Amino acid sequence: MKDFPVDIIACFVGLLLVALFSGIMFRKLRIPYTIGLVVIGMALYKLGGLFPPLQILQRVHLTPNFILYILIPTLIFDAALNLDIRELMRNLVPILVLAVPGVLVATAVTGLIVARFTPLSLNAAMLFGALISTTDPVAVIALFNELRAPKRLTMLVDGESLLNDATAIVMFDIVAAIVAGSLLLADPAEAWSLSALASVPRDFAVVFFGGLLVGAVVGWLMMQIIRLSRHDPLVEVGLTTVVAYAAFILANYYLKFSGVMAACGAGMVVSYYGRRYLGEDMFRAIHHFWAFACFIANSMIFLLLGLTKSFLIHNLGRLYKVGAAVGVAIVAVLLSRALIVGLTALGWNLFSRRENRITWPMQFIMLWGGLRGALPIALAVSIGAALVPPEEQTLIIQLTLGIILFTILVQGTTMKRFMRRFGMVGSDPPAAD
Repeated sequence: MKDFPVDIIACFVGLLLVALFSGIMFRKLRIPYTIGLVVIGMALYKLGGLFPPLQILQRVHLTPNFILYILIPTLIFDAALNLDIRELMRNLVPILVLAVPGVLVATAVTGLIVARFTPLSLNAAMLFGALISTTDPVAVIALFNELRAPKRLTMLVDGESLLNDATAIVMFDIVAAIVAGSLLLADPAEAWSLSALASVPRDFAVVFFGGLLVGAVVGWLMMQIIRLSRHDPLVEVGLTTVVAYAAFILANYYLKFSGVMAACGAGMVVSYYGRRYLGEDMFRAIHHFWAFACFIANSMIFLLLGLTKSFLIHNLGRLYKVGAAVGVAIVAVLLSRALIVGLTALGWNLFSRRENRITWPMQFIMLWGGLRGALPIALAVSIGAALVPPEEQTLIIQLTLGIILFTILVQGTTMKRFMRRFGMVGSDPPAAD
């Protein structure tokens, strides 16, 4: 029986130490923590090539299942557990518009522009449009908390991202199914006709709300078990962990629903019933545990993201060879983001009171804060040769890496400057511990 390599365990312990030490240093230097970790990860990959004892760093990188089934449930469940339900309900309409039809529009606009102005075929471009439409504003939310940004702006960005991950994954799976079906047609373009796409909203709703229902049921059942624990802190914290992962795996792997929405639904149910069934101290302990788990998951995601980028770029050639295509993709992503944010704000502002409108500065921050993280890489590397030729998969990964680098290293590092310019600093009191 082959055992798990000790050097892999030692590597992850070392990476965790690097992440924790980096957190101390970046805070002192006032550098965004998650953005700094990406740079550290890329530097570690280079060190692995220079020093033989560190060569394992060039073999450690993010994989689709590691992201989806280990890291994502932690991030989604923690976010759902900490949602301000009242603030969410006040902003539910624009959040849903951004996260559901917004993702559909972003996928179509990005895919069509990339198909028109890059070597990617329509099938490959639509796959790229779907996977790149997911946002990851972890660094932005951390900055919002540091600068005490307006609570409503934080909710709009955070709430959209929470649902956006689910809709983007669902949309990617639907697009992948359309692409697979198009390969059986004499004219692949027929798969993208309006008649062929008529079932997309129905399929989308089934997967999206099916996941939410599964998560709510799992969360409710587990809360009934937690009530029998007689306030044993270890058991209750442990059961919340089971809730998060059981809901995600059951929905995503076995039932083919949205695992992200399942983890989200489970987190909201635990949050609601936890305040009723658990003591204040116990509920605070659960929050502290999940805050720690989320910190570890975020740290590993961004550190491994830097290692993964270097790993993929090393194997696929330098990005400058496809610089023009990367530039087109960046423009397409920014245009689609501006379109959905602008249209959502326009529709909302027409029917809301002046004090509830989404202002121009808020719209710009929402546009510029649409960073991309690890999930697009997971989706990009999951595309097999059965869907697109190897050279197109290579280009999809290169475009994905280029956009992630741009959003994190350009948009992420300039957010604070724009927020100060728009007077969005110190608007809300610091969050209580």
